Amino acid sequence: MIHEVIVTTISNKGIVHIAPMGIRFIDKQVIISPFKPSTTLNNIIENNIATINFIDDVRVFAGIVSRHKKDWELSARTDLEIVPNLTLTNTFYNVAVSEYQEDDKRPNIICDIKNSEIIKPFLGFNRAQFSVIEAAVLLSRLGMISMEKIDREIEYLKIGIDKTAGPNELEAWRWIQDKILSYKKDLKIPND
Repeated sequence: MIHEVIVTTISNKGIVHIAPMGIRFIDKQVIISPFKPSTTLNNIIENNIATINFIDDVRVFAGIVSRHKKDWELSARTDLEIVPNLTLTNTFYNVAVSEYQEDDKRPNIICDIKNSEIIKPFLGFNRAQFSVIEAAVLLSRLGMISMEKIDREIEYLKIGIDKTAGPNELEAWRWIQDKILSYKKDLKIPND
């Protein structure tokens, strides 16, 4: 099973990178599989640590992939061996690398959970939040899958937005729609 989360990592220069990603659990370990090349992968290789943020504010997912908003407030951590978590997070895990499994596209980085904290309850995703996360994944695949497929799936996902979205989900959906329209405009693809 893949869990959609936000992974925070840190460079040797102390710059925190925030990225949406799917992770997996095996027993009491977390598997992070970032694409090559990526800032997330570079930071984990440099420092062997990351923080996994379980978050229900889907604006973070949409904001990052749409490039509408990349900077989100982070906790004030003073421990150099812990990557800051997002302040909006529900629960976070501080993890440390225990094993690296090489792959040409997406290496598996197996991590031990060093610390976890529940900040607020995670009540699950409603249909609109699910729609935003799925649309954010589609957005990250622009240029990799056909625009026709993306348009079809976005049209279907909009049902969840229309029926269950609150202000955060509507804002996130707007960011995704703006990015898709901009992409189509840049490629001179007619907008339906």
